[in-house]
Amino acid sequence: DDVKMTVVTGAGAYFSAGNDFSNPFSDDMEGTLRKNLGVLSKYINTLIDHPKLLVAIVNGPAVGIAVTMLSLFDLIYASESATFHTPFSSLGLCAEGCSSYMFPRLLGTSLAAKMLYFNYKMSAKEAKETGFVAELFNDNSLPKIYQDLKSYTKLPLNSLMTSKRLIRMSDRQALKAVNAFEQEALVERFLSEDFLNAMMEMMSKRSKSKL
Repeated sequence: DDVKMTVVTGAGAYFSAGNDFSNPFSDDMEGTLRKNLGVLSKYINTLIDHPKLLVAIVNGPAVGIAVTMLSLFDLIYASESATFHTPFSSLGLCAEGCSSYMFPRLLGTSLAAKMLYFNYKMSAKEAKETGFVAELFNDNSLPKIYQDLKSYTKLPLNSLMTSKRLIRMSDRQALKAVNAFEQEALVERFLSEDFLNAMMEMMSKRSKSKL
């Protein structure tokens, strides 16, 4: 078809708040986990294989999978107020969305470690400085971003797709393997005592806040 790029953005104040942990338990935890993580795995593989340009317009804070999936995008714009937070360790979880492979390459070893190990929240300014984000915007400059993207659609589709294929071809199979390894690790982590304790603490805080 004639679609040249896929543009993803959020609605409201957040780009995405990440996974919903409001009801993390079920009678068949492992079965439910494997089903849900299977959906996530397919989604990540779809991003890996997506032949057209993937563009993200990060309009606000991004958390968890909403951050890690961005490493598979071709072009990222971010609001000056955006933040990028992967609080996996605080939940007893681990890297996802191919971040264990892509973050060290995109952010450098030390910043990737701060984000994936120590729950560091990266600012939009830092994301721009590392090259993770191409350009920052505010309410006044956002229309120009869309104008630029519209102008890019006038470029030859086959040229864009060929360049993307060449850039991504050496990593595609490695990314799929990493995705599979991360999914298995996530099953183990979701079933761990660490995650159980984190959820119990979260639920306790919610209960107290309602009193």
